[in-house]
Amino acid sequence: MSQNELIADRIEEAIRKMFSTFSNYNPKATEFSMYYNANKHQSWFIEIYFADSSQLKEALNNGTCYEVYNYLLDELESYKELENVERLINFEFGNRPSNNKAIQDHHLSLIEQTKRMASGKEQTDIKICNCCGHDFDQHELKGFYEDESDAPMKGWIICPEENCNCFLTWGTNYTNEK
Repeated sequence: MSQNELIADRIEEAIRKMFSTFSNYNPKATEFSMYYNANKHQSWFIEIYFADSSQLKEALNNGTCYEVYNYLLDELESYKELENVERLINFEFGNRPSNNKAIQDHHLSLIEQTKRMASGKEQTDIKICNCCGHDFDQHELKGFYEDESDAPMKGWIICPEENCNCFLTWGTNYTNEK
């Protein structure tokens, strides 16, 4: 078995566990795709699909995508074979691409999105989202409250545009003092 086959197997194992763990969530993910081509990009792209745009939007809003994202990160980190493997998790709706051209085109679009995001990493005054291209000031910062008296310490950012499935995460290192 090649190293890439082993990596793919471990990623698929983590995703199978994720589908089982989140089987009672509503809405729930329906399928996934994995994209990798070392000649084009060093990252393994993992895409989790929801049935339609309204289900994806609900999952983005209610935190399901954020919980799935964190679960997958933790699960993938537990495999020694994935220690130095760069992987990116995205969310999409509908059916995954099914023919070779659509698969290649989608993989290239994920690579382009990753390049846009990397080019904006050092920006301090973001006006346009590097992920989706919409007004960043309109994006919604979300998080789960662990205690009503505390502000969230981490969470996710989504774009309010109707047909946009932009998903980013955030975290802070401040401490809540009571």
